[in-house]
Amino acid sequence: MKTLHSKLAHIASFIFFPALVILKKKKKAAYVFALLISTSLSSCFLNFYRTNTKPSIDAATASNLSSQKKHFIIHFDNTAKALENAHVSNDSLYGTIIPITPVQERYLHPKASSKNNRVSKKARDSTVMEVHLYTHDSLNQRDSFFAANVASFYRADVYELNKSSTTVNHVLSVVGIVTGTLLTIGVIVTAIECSCPHVYTGNNGIYSFAGGLYSGAVYSTLERTDYMPLNTVPFDAKDISFKIVNTENEEQFINKVELLRVTHSKDVNVLADRHGHIFTYKKLVASSAALAGAKNDVKNIVQQTDNNYYSFDNSANEDGFSDVKLTFDKPVNTDHAKLIIHARNTYWGGLIHKEFIHYFGDDFEKWRAKQEQADPKELEKWQTDQALPLMVYIKTNDGWKFIDYYQLTGNMAGRDMIMQVDTKNIPGNTIEIKLETAYRFWDLDLAGIDYSDDQNVTATVIEPAQVMRSDSTDESNDLKTGDKQFAHLKDDEFISFRYSVPQSTGSTTASYFLVSGGYYHNVERLAGKANYSELYKFKKQGYFDKFSREKYKEAQDALARLNNKIDSR
Repeated sequence: MKTLHSKLAHIASFIFFPALVILKKKKKAAYVFALLISTSLSSCFLNFYRTNTKPSIDAATASNLSSQKKHFIIHFDNTAKALENAHVSNDSLYGTIIPITPVQERYLHPKASSKNNRVSKKARDSTVMEVHLYTHDSLNQRDSFFAANVASFYRADVYELNKSSTTVNHVLSVVGIVTGTLLTIGVIVTAIECSCPHVYTGNNGIYSFAGGLYSGAVYSTLERTDYMPLNTVPFDAKDISFKIVNTENEEQFINKVELLRVTHSKDVNVLADRHGHIFTYKKLVASSAALAGAKNDVKNIVQQTDNNYYSFDNSANEDGFSDVKLTFDKPVNTDHAKLIIHARNTYWGGLIHKEFIHYFGDDFEKWRAKQEQADPKELEKWQTDQALPLMVYIKTNDGWKFIDYYQLTGNMAGRDMIMQVDTKNIPGNTIEIKLETAYRFWDLDLAGIDYSDDQNVTATVIEPAQVMRSDSTDESNDLKTGDKQFAHLKDDEFISFRYSVPQSTGSTTASYFLVSGGYYHNVERLAGKANYSELYKFKKQGYFDKFSREKYKEAQDALARLNNKIDSR
């Protein structure tokens, strides 16, 4: 487990420095620090849980949850009760009806946005073991035994700890306490969260965060189309709804929005690469080896999607970046493969990019206007020269050969991504892949490979039933095609989308993608004189990696000094 020092340094270098100066110069700083702790705990060290709300649950899932000794709670039309000795047999759920506890009652009605659901530390361990099932039936108060077909439930909430939000809150709580001036936890989070339009998907009127769109497209010259998989849409959904929401200190320029329906065989999965090509894949082959640097074995970290990340924190390689080298077994006579990862950008990367932007001071808007006229290929080259996207290479007889890169995703949610790999000129029975990026700019959760042939799929663009801006303006015409007729979002504006979709039949099923093009601007007012002596360093290839390492070391050293200062009081 990471220490508090490493977690704090991971996201807080330049925010942390003002407090360190105070502690260094004032002998009574430790007492101030203690006072800040005592006055800040009401909004710090919070625990959060996810509801994982879905419109149904199958018997196999319910049985598995029962075997894990989960606490089942049934929401009837007229009351809510807990089940004792809950078990599944012949597609039905059985159990003895018992009253819910006072602690369970506190968390019966979670907020619509699951990432904001708070749970007390005392109640956390029991609450995250709860399964809430909803039925339209009423309970006869004389009933003491429950039996119902699993298919009769119209909503299922499987609570679990939101590890990411809880960890970030605990770390930022320390930052907020130590800085202790005008900064609040909310302000700090805003400073480092994903800079991009946010997408929220709807499920029975409940919207949950799905991810960010075209992260890093901060000028019109970097406009791009994103292909976001909508993984939370049930296979039998009749209606699909989502919102694209502006974020604080930004404005969005959205060119088009499409809902892409891909019909495919039930025995395969589908993903679109960054170019919009759709690929199918089956069971992933895990890496036989995964080395970060020369000796750090991270194979167990990247073999499954479990929120256990490798954060590209190893020493710089020969190219001046962090990397992980993956070895996969290769079948005989295989000439193609598909590399699938689950990854996201880091909060630390967002923080470091924020400090880079602040070097421009009040010249920022002038600099951005210049970038709006720049060659898009040159801007893309600068990003890849800094290894801000996740760069992918394959080992050949002539050394490492660049394949392509995975686009920036933002740091608020992980995403499944796919890339086609040409293996016909790779000898032997193994394939070596290298993923490379700037220091601590990516979190890698999963990396696997698939060798199956692509199956036929049918891709159809679904026409929207409704496209409505938050002020009730119809936006369907501006967002229908990529014609430079942008929908402009600012402040707290959003656009809601609703679609009616056909049902899958026979041996096929459907997967859905939100296809959207656009870019965004940071509208935060920056003050101060531009620091061009620092900015010119970023023209050098790979300087972001060096800059990130320097700031991380400064944070570690500063935290060590602070710890020693407090311990000596």
